[in-house]
Amino acid sequence: MARLSAGEKESKLAALWRLLRGHDNGLREIEVAEMLEWERRTANNYLHDLEAQDEAYKEGRQWYAEE
Repeated sequence: MARLSAGEKESKLAALWRLLRGHDNGLREIEVAEMLEWERRTANNYLHDLEAQDEAYKEGRQWYAEE
């Protein structure tokens, strides 16, 4: 697995959070992956990172940004 450069993970988390904030109806993991041009597993990992930081949550299959 390739290492991220300094600040790259934070940048990707911020981009993901902004994407979720822009979709009040939530997004599925696959939609996130397609919109950000990431692998689905990468999207899953970052979504769970945001969830652990209380910045995103999941209801059913949809992911939402915390307000």
